[in-house]
Amino acid sequence: MVNLSYIALSGGGNFGKTTLCRHVLAPGSSAAIVTRETRTPDGAETAPLDHGALAARLFAPPADGIIVDIGVGDVHEALEALALVNRQDSGLPDRLRIVTPLLNDAKSVAGLRWLLAQVPDRLRPCVRATWNRVRREEESALKDSEIARAARSVARQGGAQLCSAPLYESALYDPAHPLVRRYGSIAALASLPDSTIREAALVEMSTLLATRDAAQRAQANCREVYAAISAD
Repeated sequence: MVNLSYIALSGGGNFGKTTLCRHVLAPGSSAAIVTRETRTPDGAETAPLDHGALAARLFAPPADGIIVDIGVGDVHEALEALALVNRQDSGLPDRLRIVTPLLNDAKSVAGLRWLLAQVPDRLRPCVRATWNRVRREEESALKDSEIARAARSVARQGGAQLCSAPLYESALYDPAHPLVRRYGSIAALASLPDSTIREAALVEMSTLLATRDAAQRAQANCREVYAAISAD
């Protein structure tokens, strides 16, 4: 079985590429995340992305695949890397997923349209567009919305796949959440044994039970999204 590599790209900023890499792709694949952001959040500039070096990593990925999180300022260089590898590696479409998050707005759909116009034709089936930050109570309305119809149309015309499984807003735990900091991770919270909860102070038991339940739902959601992204 081929271990997939993932590259997170989008035609706009703040759509949730890093969120998908950290919450969905890394836990699902156990691959390391390589982050590339020329303009850092504080506005500082770093060296431009070396598309040749990125192409080399995509051409010869480690045995467990890689996850590359590309900042919006480096999208053009990343696309050049994809085009370079595409010309030399006939097996690339079988082991690559180009992951792009969508929010419930027209800007996201326009970003998807732009991205599909830039991706090499042979790699467009590798593109997986995924709804991000969806509230559970709004999912039905989103599926029937004009935005969703436009996204489906753009994906279909561009030869990409629009994943049916959305990443819910409730799956995105803040790393600074007191219980996440105490137990180390969402996975640790989700697997808290009953004995640990019984040993807690009475006033804390209900909070731990509710948090464990929410963490388990969050993990299940992330696994569902990962499976949709990784599917053929």
